[in-house]
Amino acid sequence: MDTVLQHPGTMFSELPTLLSSSHAYTAHLSPQELRWRLLSTPTQRPKQSSGHRGQSLESQELPELLEDTLRLQAVLSREALEEGKKRARLQDLPEEIQQGVLDMLMGMLSSTSSSGLGRSHGMRNWSTAMRHPRGRHHSDLALVSPTWRRMIQERLYRHVKIKGTKQGLEEAADWFLLSPHLQQYVRHIEIWVPVWERRAGQPPPELSGSMTLEQHERPHTVNTMVATNLRTPQEVENINQAYQLASSNSTLDEIFGCVSCLFPEACILTIEGGHCKKPPMIQQFRTPMQCAMNPKLPELPRIRTLVLKGAWNVMREEAHFVTLTNALPNLREWHTTYAKPKTKAYRLMSSVVRHIPPTLTHLNLCLEGFYSKDSVASVKMRQLQLTHHLCRDLGRLLPQLEAFTFTGRVCSSFFTTATSYADKSHKPRLKSIDLIVKNCCRDPSTWNDGTGIHNWAFIKAFEALVVAGVRSLEAYPELAFLRVRFIDLDSPCPLLNPYFQLQRNKCSGIWNDDILTALSATRPAASFSNLDEELGTRGLDKEGRIVVGWPVMRPRSIKVGSYAAFDQGILGSV
Repeated sequence: MDTVLQHPGTMFSELPTLLSSSHAYTAHLSPQELRWRLLSTPTQRPKQSSGHRGQSLESQELPELLEDTLRLQAVLSREALEEGKKRARLQDLPEEIQQGVLDMLMGMLSSTSSSGLGRSHGMRNWSTAMRHPRGRHHSDLALVSPTWRRMIQERLYRHVKIKGTKQGLEEAADWFLLSPHLQQYVRHIEIWVPVWERRAGQPPPELSGSMTLEQHERPHTVNTMVATNLRTPQEVENINQAYQLASSNSTLDEIFGCVSCLFPEACILTIEGGHCKKPPMIQQFRTPMQCAMNPKLPELPRIRTLVLKGAWNVMREEAHFVTLTNALPNLREWHTTYAKPKTKAYRLMSSVVRHIPPTLTHLNLCLEGFYSKDSVASVKMRQLQLTHHLCRDLGRLLPQLEAFTFTGRVCSSFFTTATSYADKSHKPRLKSIDLIVKNCCRDPSTWNDGTGIHNWAFIKAFEALVVAGVRSLEAYPELAFLRVRFIDLDSPCPLLNPYFQLQRNKCSGIWNDDILTALSATRPAASFSNLDEELGTRGLDKEGRIVVGWPVMRPRSIKVGSYAAFDQGILGSV
């Protein structure tokens, strides 16, 4: 290097020629050989010769040394770049980041329980909580890498729906036994048991003008019968000839056995029984002898949530519920839905709640759907409360629960009973109550016990329910969410349907002096944001009568006395 410094003109002027001539000599060397050559080249000072200006035999090796250095630097840069690319690969990122990417594409992996989620009210809707997109463009993401294949399969198989027939269970068994690694991903198993089936040897029903030729060639399902608009008696006859009640459905014993064998990690079980006129019940056992000798279902200790849709087809007696709960020793959450209001369902639930296991902390009962148009209760429903008053039975159960949701008939005795049964020695764990009122229980001798904002008797019964609920806050100090609402889709003004809601010490809905007095005594920190005295806008029509204009937004506060104007017929639009 000293030679280079002493004679820079000679050395650097000849450097391009020397580099080009030595390229063939070093081109065949590998990076390892280049490293070895660079480290093994003598570094002593080259000797000068008098015959040449600043050149010697040792200095002739310098171009090769520079070439080797430049090539080694290029090789090292290329290796560093390749190493950087390897580190920047998607599959080399932390799995938490990859999970976050899939959460944005397919939704987050939700919890398998309604407890400990930070939710201020209610319970999860398990029908959609664990269902992720299943399109082709989503499933193709499993081809990105083995890590993504596992994460995609974990989402696709998190919620599995199986037809509750012998053939459906056999097909599910064939699939998961051939792919046993998929069994560990299933958390929610849903079994839907069909109500109808095609008659053997019968072609699809011919519906004149209501279906295309392509639709005739497709297999018919239950939805075809329910959703098709029948227009002629011939169409009805064709369907009756083509379909019959299902005869190849699985029993609960077979369903529980399938879940026990195929899905060891499942913690949510949904059984959908369907609905029709005089529906067939899902049998618990295949033979009556088996039911008499050993009425026990296979035990599922991992199941913590049970969802029954069309519950009338799953259990109709108290013994049916006992058999179910005995097979679910760790049951913590129970959802039950009845498609149509039945007095037998109220009678059954009145007996069932007395056998609720002590492990249950979340309960959701829906005894009436929203499509019911009956505003006046039947004679059987009014007389039922004399012997089976479900409101009092549910009130006795309330101290055990953490969250309770109910849809049906309810009255103030629900809260008064819950208050009297609250254990003062043990702090109640109740945190949420959500009541959807279809009607309020009243004196059985009352003939007209209808509902609606025009029915002043119903408004007073709803007020008594809210007052009793506010007074119960003293017995349940952990209760952070209380909602009582009446939903009437046929109301002339649905925005004025009565409701009351307490959430995070903020109140909204109906109010009067009794409600405010009870609220200040049981929960002093809670209050209404504003108290409106008038309901809507008032004015005069052409004939000089007072009319009330409908509000365009749901009022934050409604004085109970305002509903008297509807009962007196003072309504209209300004």
